Amino acid sequence: MTQTSQENDASNLPKEKSISQTITKYINIIPVDEIIPNLTYASLMAMLKLLKNHTGTVNIETPHLSWKIFIHRGRIAFIEDESDFLPTLRRKLKIQKIHFPEDVLLSSTSKPLNIIETCELLGKLYAQDRENCLMIFKEILLENLLAISLEKKFSLVWNPLELDHPIILPIWQINDLEKAIAKATKQWHTFTNVRHPYQMVQLLDPECKIAQVPLFTQVTNGKYRICEIADCFQQHITRTALKLDKLAENQTVAILPLTLRSSEVNEDLALDQAREPRSLPKVMIVDDSPLLLKQFGNLLKNWGYQLSLVNDSANATSQMLSEKPDIVFVDINMPNLNGFDLIKQIRRQPSLAGIPLVLVTSENTITNNFRAKWANCRFLSKPLKSDDIQEFREQVRTILQDFVSQSQL
Repeated sequence: MTQTSQENDASNLPKEKSISQTITKYINIIPVDEIIPNLTYASLMAMLKLLKNHTGTVNIETPHLSWKIFIHRGRIAFIEDESDFLPTLRRKLKIQKIHFPEDVLLSSTSKPLNIIETCELLGKLYAQDRENCLMIFKEILLENLLAISLEKKFSLVWNPLELDHPIILPIWQINDLEKAIAKATKQWHTFTNVRHPYQMVQLLDPECKIAQVPLFTQVTNGKYRICEIADCFQQHITRTALKLDKLAENQTVAILPLTLRSSEVNEDLALDQAREPRSLPKVMIVDDSPLLLKQFGNLLKNWGYQLSLVNDSANATSQMLSEKPDIVFVDINMPNLNGFDLIKQIRRQPSLAGIPLVLVTSENTITNNFRAKWANCRFLSKPLKSDDIQEFREQVRTILQDFVSQSQL
């Protein structure tokens, strides 16, 4: 508990000189409404500490996420995950069986709240039940700070505020909060597959023992964050992450990567697209895995490709004849009709005989590679763990760029 998060995340630290230069640049005053980019977690926290005796909001953005930190007199009152703060608050209040009038909380979800309105909402809840709300507010704050500490690249915008009346909320020293999450941050960096509490989880093996638990099946459908799953089982978030990491190692579940924010996706598109999105080829993916269809489809959609997703190989040929895709990615291991048999069926159709096909499989064997070449197909290996996703992404990019170049000849 005596270590700081700066010590725990050595991979994210710049040289001490770089941090010092960053802080020295803004030592007198942090500019208002000006983006300060390319901060590490260490330099971000150092910047927050420069705001002593100030009140206002710090908007933080990473390639994946964004938060608002409400600073009051140099201390943190709350951290608002801009995509999920109120649902998280509601969920934790219900878990603790804290009664709250619907007009206090539920009606607030009909429109986004500004930071003052959020502050007033929390103040009403805190005045109603200080002891339990103190515990909930701190839990949400620490979970958000943990999520921030596991990111690597930040931008910051400072906006001072003048309050008409004092706030009635607990506030915490930044140093104390850092110490409180230091041990958890260190443990999260040891996980093999789990990287972040906002990642979602997809069940891969519906026949496993734990999949027979209805609640587990419900929350591993690729739509629940790890922090939500922890709340559903009323477990500490790090304990839940540890269990999910082990299940991912056994390929019982897959830990889905965080998606890029729209601005980051736009940067990707600017690099990837030589033509307008509507002129890019139509891509068909044939796979019986909902997980791969979702991940692969989202990736290609973000790059601007037209998509056709097929989860039943028996219907793939008829859909190809109807939709006329420009290139098709085909899974090898599928029920009803496996990938190699599907290729034979496709090649028998005169109008489909020349269509580019890419065989996709988790079994990267010499035999499968040979059979793919024999069938005049490209070969693509599925990512088996989180560390493989970037390589998979680059291979897909290369295949599609090669196809686009050839089609223009």
